[in-house]
Amino acid sequence: MAKVVQAITAKVEAIGKLKNGNYEKYRSVLFLDQAQPPGSEAAKIWKSLSEEEAKDLTQGAIVQLVPAGKDRNGKDKHNILRIDTNSSPTAKQTVHRPDRVPATWSDEQKLALSAQICDHADLMRFCLEVAHEKFAGLADQRDFRALATTLYLQILRQQTDSELNP
Repeated sequence: MAKVVQAITAKVEAIGKLKNGNYEKYRSVLFLDQAQPPGSEAAKIWKSLSEEEAKDLTQGAIVQLVPAGKDRNGKDKHNILRIDTNSSPTAKQTVHRPDRVPATWSDEQKLALSAQICDHADLMRFCLEVAHEKFAGLADQRDFRALATTLYLQILRQQTDSELNP
């Protein structure tokens, strides 16, 4: 069963000194998951970031860690999305759909769009799995895609309705 991707709101707790790695220089960065109890081991998320990735981070900054698959060692990879320091760490970040595509995309826009695409891909995969499970032997491959698309659109419609009418 597909897992829905959920961004982690975290605080930059510590940024290590620049070290030489096998492929490039990196910094060890400690993030604290704000949803976990303070001081718990579960709250600690260590990342080795390139010099370029770590340059915009400051201690105490609030970020979102958006799951981006696994590395070759099986560890979770994340895209890092800065959150405006004036907003609450638990504030829901919304990706606004522009009427037209900007000529150039900021890194923040790319990361937000990447997270949204991953969320939708995971949801569609889940819908395909459910369609295969529930309609096995009753439909051909094209029908599974149509059934999964219908499930997907229905979920999005319900989600939109619940956001508009809490």
